[in-house]
Amino acid sequence: MTQINIGLIGYGYIGQVHTMVYKNLPILSPFFKDKYNMSLVVSKKLENTKGLGWENLYSTVDEISEETNLDIVDICTPNFLHCEQGKKFMEKGVNIYCEKPMALNYEDSLKMANLAEDKGLITQVALVYRFMPAVAKAKAIVESGLLGDIISFRGELLHSSYLNPEREMNWRLRKEQSGGGAIVDLGVHVVDTLMFVLGDNNIKTLSARTNTVIRERPDGDSKELSKVNVDDWGLIILELENESIGTIEVSKVNYNPNSNFHIDIYGTNGYLSISDKDPYNPIFNSFVGENEREIFKEINENGYVKHINSIYPNGKMSMGPMVDMHAASISNLLYNIIEDKIVYKETPTFSESLISQKIIDLSYKSSSKKGEVLII
Repeated sequence: MTQINIGLIGYGYIGQVHTMVYKNLPILSPFFKDKYNMSLVVSKKLENTKGLGWENLYSTVDEISEETNLDIVDICTPNFLHCEQGKKFMEKGVNIYCEKPMALNYEDSLKMANLAEDKGLITQVALVYRFMPAVAKAKAIVESGLLGDIISFRGELLHSSYLNPEREMNWRLRKEQSGGGAIVDLGVHVVDTLMFVLGDNNIKTLSARTNTVIRERPDGDSKELSKVNVDDWGLIILELENESIGTIEVSKVNYNPNSNFHIDIYGTNGYLSISDKDPYNPIFNSFVGENEREIFKEINENGYVKHINSIYPNGKMSMGPMVDMHAASISNLLYNIIEDKIVYKETPTFSESLISQKIIDLSYKSSSKKGEVLII
């Protein structure tokens, strides 16, 4: 393949993060120098996209010529547009990188995954925590059996981004446009990361509860109050096949400066903890006398761990954990496109990402029934 032609659809906050990555990736990893073109961007506010390296600027997707040669479309639009836009470009044979969630619901996500498979396309969802070195190493520890049998686990991703009741309405607060609130926006990351790390420890049942703490918000210039119909807090209880039980808590209204992304897993042989406070290494304490230093020497030779260590920015080049994870995720995508195959099975392809969407949908179903226990 000659240079990869990339089109970015949507230039809100997350589109800006992706642009930052595309601009800086050849500096972070010289391997990517001259490997791709920032061919086009679609944004409602074109003035914000000028001078950033995008060769062609469009205000709508429909303006893109049928003759435009794109290898990847990177979808960063609001959730309700993901399925429509993804299918539009997949029908033309274009590979897709899509922000999470893949679609508003499992049904639409399945349609996207099936179309991608029928067309033989390379796809990836931006489930970026998979690309944190601490997560890759934690997965290798669980797979090695060093943790023993899983006893219990908990995951949390707590924000205070919507704690201010004066924050205005936006598409994320309207279920018909977002698909849900905290469980969709934050929970999908924790669900995916936990299942990724736990591996073959399949989920058997779940129950969930949600709450909307701030039920009305000012809407636009009128400042009239509009009803919020999505959750800003959620709790999911998961039972594994071995009958161990764990929880996931997510929130957009929890103020705690010391808490953000955190996962704890307890096994019969030890304790494993992941936090974005240290994205490079998990904490692993063995209860059976294992030498943790020797364990990490061995874990660092794991194929996927070596891959993640090579694409995740080192401490001196860090742009912050969130941008760093996006940089590693996009690097993984580009490697797949260059090789014209999924190089690492750990890649969150559309098909691989379906289970997370299914659990999100079932969580809302359980919550609507006051926490009814559902079988996966």
